[in-house]
Amino acid sequence: MNDRERRRRRKGNQRFKVFTLSLFCIFAIICFFSLIFLVKIKYKDSAIAAKKDFTENMKIQDLGTESESGNDIIQTEETLSEVLNVEKEYERILSLSPGVCAFQGSLPGETAGRLFYEGDITQELPRIQGISYQENPHVALTDLAYLRMLYYGLDGNTYVGEMIVNQKIKEDVLHIFRELYENRYPIERMVLVDEYAGEDEASMEANNTSAFNYRTIAGSDKLSNHSYGMAVDLNPKYNPYVKQVNGSSICQPESSGAYADRTKEFDYKIDEYDLAYQLFTQAGFTWGGSWNSVKDYQHFEKE
Repeated sequence: MNDRERRRRRKGNQRFKVFTLSLFCIFAIICFFSLIFLVKIKYKDSAIAAKKDFTENMKIQDLGTESESGNDIIQTEETLSEVLNVEKEYERILSLSPGVCAFQGSLPGETAGRLFYEGDITQELPRIQGISYQENPHVALTDLAYLRMLYYGLDGNTYVGEMIVNQKIKEDVLHIFRELYENRYPIERMVLVDEYAGEDEASMEANNTSAFNYRTIAGSDKLSNHSYGMAVDLNPKYNPYVKQVNGSSICQPESSGAYADRTKEFDYKIDEYDLAYQLFTQAGFTWGGSWNSVKDYQHFEKE
């Protein structure tokens, strides 16, 4: 093979290499752009799918938010309605007269608590002037407090009660009777003794729980602690005043002889295990049932 032939063959090989390399480069470029195209399509599909999912999720969340918002509105309206009903019930009970049934059963604690309070005693003066209250050198009207309270009746319902006590013990009395009410302690009646013309016997016969009454101790000229508003009589018919005279029991009220024997068990009996006894004595009151010469089982007083 001469030189010319070798040069020609060499050039042919070089052309083939260039052609082959060119084909490879073109193929590589095609593959590269094809790959990019495929990636873009896949990314676009993923983006569309993601956007779709996001949109659907947002719709679900919006629906959930709207639902929760609707519930909030309903709950707010229900709460407002409950508050308005409670206030309406509170105002209704405030307007009731003492001794009237206020509610079937017992009131909720928060509402009931607001109905134990001190009223304006000057507004009660026309009712008590010349009856339980008389002008005297010992007790001024300003020494006394008019209390409005609830009590749990013998029939299991809530009643409006009232009582006049000394300013010194008003907080004790409010606390004690609120505790009695919350524990459903039965009390038959709680109005001013003036409803019985100031007659202690008539008030006790009616089993009326009361406090202030400007009077002397029966059979003496000494002022009773009731005159100062420092004593409370609770369920007196079942817890009478008992005095032994010539071996016989003299009771007040007179119809309470069946309850003079305290060894017997009966309803509404006050003894050392009774809640009222515990509350009054814890507050520093003395119980008449622990006296020696006479027994006054209805009576709690504070010096």
